Amino acid sequence: MSYNTEPERAARRHPAAIIAIILALAVAGLALIWWMGADPVAKDDVSRTVAPEAPQGGALTTPTEPPPADTPAAGSPPEN
Repeated sequence: MSYNTEPERAARRHPAAIIAIILALAVAGLALIWWMGADPVAKDDVSRTVAPEAPQGGALTTPTEPPPADTPAAGSPPEN
């Protein structure tokens, strides 16, 4: 493959490729402008849902029974 030192000659030989590249860049630019200008808070937008508020007085907890006395979770010293 040889190094091309004549860009004018290359442009004459590849007009379709150059037009396609320019068109692709234009479409990408328009898509970026459209995307940046989109309304970020659309109705039913699941990406911006708000978590429900906690009930008054804090979270509700359910009472649990203490662990059995012979388990390590009960606080008994480990046996050696």
